[in-house]
Amino acid sequence: MTNLIIKKVEIYGLWGRYDIEWNLQADVNILSGINGSGKSTILDLIHNAFDFSKMQIYREKKSLLYSIRAKMEERDGYRETSLFAHVNEIKLSFSDDTIIIYGNNKSNLSSKDISLQYLKFSKIKKNLIRTFDTRLKPIEAVQKLSDDRVKTELDWHIHQLQIKYMDYQLNLSRKKEKLLKSEQEHSSYDDVAEKFQKITFSQEKFLGIIDTLFSETNKKVNRDKNQLEFLLGDKEINAYELSSGEKQLLIILLTVLVQDNQPSLLLMDEPEISLHIDWQENLINYIRGLNPNVQLILATHSPGLIMKGWGDRVFELSHLTVKDRSIS
Repeated sequence: MTNLIIKKVEIYGLWGRYDIEWNLQADVNILSGINGSGKSTILDLIHNAFDFSKMQIYREKKSLLYSIRAKMEERDGYRETSLFAHVNEIKLSFSDDTIIIYGNNKSNLSSKDISLQYLKFSKIKKNLIRTFDTRLKPIEAVQKLSDDRVKTELDWHIHQLQIKYMDYQLNLSRKKEKLLKSEQEHSSYDDVAEKFQKITFSQEKFLGIIDTLFSETNKKVNRDKNQLEFLLGDKEINAYELSSGEKQLLIILLTVLVQDNQPSLLLMDEPEISLHIDWQENLINYIRGLNPNVQLILATHSPGLIMKGWGDRVFELSHLTVKDRSIS
């Protein structure tokens, strides 16, 4: 499975009632539907399909059809994730492979094939972003950390992303060092400088986008800091002091940046919440600009997100329902 792009999602027996088939685009896919129609559940199912800690794999003998039983670990052992109780079967199609994430195919597969399939799935970069800014419960705050600035779910996501951003910058430094060692005797200063710019292009693009979007509140990134911190005039502020909308935007764009241009899957559930309408209009283009190799799947009610040429990527959930089992 060389191509990690999801080409098709099939969900059978959603809530014991609906069969859904969704042919996806390689770049942007926007799921629309009324509240309670199942948009968030579908995103959860796709995300959790890769979020397993134990798997059993089976293969149908006469086709490239695999079955993966996803399980999650608990103190008393393993149990199938409760999310999968909502469906009879889930299939994801990648290039020539069709994967049954949860289902009843049980032809034997060799241990070697199991190891290879596990390796492929474990390398898929995927993120699910929800941006409801609820406060952490006291026990969650103790469990999740240490830093008393982390008070909400958005703060917690920012804290995690700050760590990934430090790793990302360290990786950029390694690339620069490697370039200097290999080029110092064979290239001119201008050639090396140009290659340096290519290495830092996405990071500079990200910082420029943040500066542009935060300019209305007179904030900009403090480029003298290793972590993401900001200047409000002459005053230094940290990321936890941003507004909910600013935190939300930072989480989305920073998540994409640290994917480091790798083929990735990004799922977003109603990202428009708290985002200014001007930010919504450009959000998809910003995401694609930071990582052209990301496949984006999002659920939304906002027309603002599709105003910059993404109208043909909108899929109405009712049109993806191929069977309603309640109708005889």
